Amino acid sequence: MLLIGFGACTSDKPTAPSTASTGCRQGPALAGVWSPDRLQLIAPCKHVSGMVAVTQGEPDGDHHVWLLVDAGYEYLLDDENHFQAKPALLAEITPSCPLDSNPPNAEAAARCPPAQLPIPVAGDHIAIDGPWVLDTDHGWREIHPVEAIQILAQA
Repeated sequence: MLLIGFGACTSDKPTAPSTASTGCRQGPALAGVWSPDRLQLIAPCKHVSGMVAVTQGEPDGDHHVWLLVDAGYEYLLDDENHFQAKPALLAEITPSCPLDSNPPNAEAAARCPPAQLPIPVAGDHIAIDGPWVLDTDHGWREIHPVEAIQILAQA
């Protein structure tokens, strides 16, 4: 099992058994995220687990992880949350931009150092923690940025 993360996170759903801690970092939930005004914060820290459908690198340095959520986490989705016609949650592993400012655009974010989190692959069963937001550009809910990730079982 691999775990990388910060701080403590409260969750109203059960988590997978683990001897390691998970969680979200302290401070503003969207610190270091480019143009955070495009994201509406729903909760500063949520925990979710599921199976990775696909991981995609993006031009802004993010890694999009489409997650087929485990039973009990469906409440994190809305009508826009789907990948290949299946209900799915997007989780964004973002570059490690300074937490004392937010990059003004995608190009500036892409110049930040890469994330220090493991990047899962399709078929991995993972657990993640991070802010739960509504992406107002796309209308779906997501975990953005992912602050902790556990690979529970590899593909």
